[in-house]
Amino acid sequence: MTVDPDSPELVWEQVLRILRERISDGTYPVRLPGELALAQELGVARQTLRRAIAVLVDEGVVTVVRNKGVYVKK
Repeated sequence: MTVDPDSPELVWEQVLRILRERISDGTYPVRLPGELALAQELGVARQTLRRAIAVLVDEGVVTVVRNKGVYVKK
């Protein structure tokens, strides 16, 4: 699943939806891939990815450990 630039949904919202789905279906059971790799995979800027991750942090879905990565809360 990748971002659709022609979608009426904002790009960061698409990324947020994709991340939620991947966390829910167990694709990312413990940790999300690195920021650069994930941004490249989805075809978005790192800042766009960071905005989506910030929402997940605010919702309590993930936690960011500086210099370690983004971890899924259980």
